[in-house]
Amino acid sequence: MGALYDALVALSPARDAELLEGYRAYETALAISLTPEQMSDYAQYVRRSRAVRVFEEMTADELSALPADESALVTAIMANENASMENRRVAALLNQRGQHDIAPDLGTSKPDQ
Repeated sequence: MGALYDALVALSPARDAELLEGYRAYETALAISLTPEQMSDYAQYVRRSRAVRVFEEMTADELSALPADESALVTAIMANENASMENRRVAALLNQRGQHDIAPDLGTSKPDQ
């Protein structure tokens, strides 16, 4: 697998087959719509942020606060329906394994809005 898969694996001590398959499926879905450079940039974003964000769940303020290059990545990811679904799946799997800090958008401790 590639740099994104490696970045995702490095986030959590959980290494079960279902989670690793989720990482693989997410990377595969993204590879369809992102360039190799964008994939590398996204892997760096994951490493830097130490999180898997569900971009559709981010607030408007959070999205507007992203730097231009990250905003372009987020826009491309959200435009790919399959990638968005796999992104949400990875976040849900992490949350099922108690990794709420790594997947904060679906965490059980999310405050009421």
